[in-house]
Amino acid sequence: MTRTRASFALVAASALLLLAGCSAGGATTAADETESSPIATPAASAPEATEAASGQSKADACQIVIASFSDVVSTSQSMDTSDPQATLAAFTALTEKVQGDFSRITNEEIAPVAQAAGAQLDEYAAFLEGFTADPARASEFGAQVTALQDSFTQAGTACQG
Repeated sequence: MTRTRASFALVAASALLLLAGCSAGGATTAADETESSPIATPAASAPEATEAASGQSKADACQIVIASFSDVVSTSQSMDTSDPQATLAAFTALTEKVQGDFSRITNEEIAPVAQAAGAQLDEYAAFLEGFTADPARASEFGAQVTALQDSFTQAGTACQG
C-alpha cells in the first residue's frame, strides 16, 4: 500500500497544482471586470448573464473543485498504509465527501468534468479495495492512476480555461 499512497499523493498533488491556476486566473468575475472598467461592454455582460442562467459562476464551481482536491491531497498524505483496512475506510469516506462536494457544482461548464473526476475517484477506490483483497491486480495499478490523473487534469484545465 505504500506504493499506492505515494502514487495517489503524486496524482492528487499534480491535480492541485493544476487547479491552483484556476484560483489565480479563473477567479475574476464579470462584476470584477466591470468594476475595473468604467464602461460595461457587451462582452463583460455576457459572462454575467451566463452566471445568472446557470446559478453558479465558474469561479465558485472551481473553488469547490480546488477545496475537494485539497482534501484529497491532505487525506492521502496522512493515510497510514500499514493498516490497509483503515486506509480503505479513510479513502471511502474521502470519496463520499468529494462526491458530496461535487454534487453542489451546478455550473454547466465545470459540473461535467467534476462529475467525471468524481466517478473516476469512485473507480479508483473500488480498484484499491480489490487490489487489497487480491494483490495480483497490481498490473492494473498504472492504468488506474493514469485514468485518475487524467480526470483531475481535465477538471483543472476546465477551471483554467
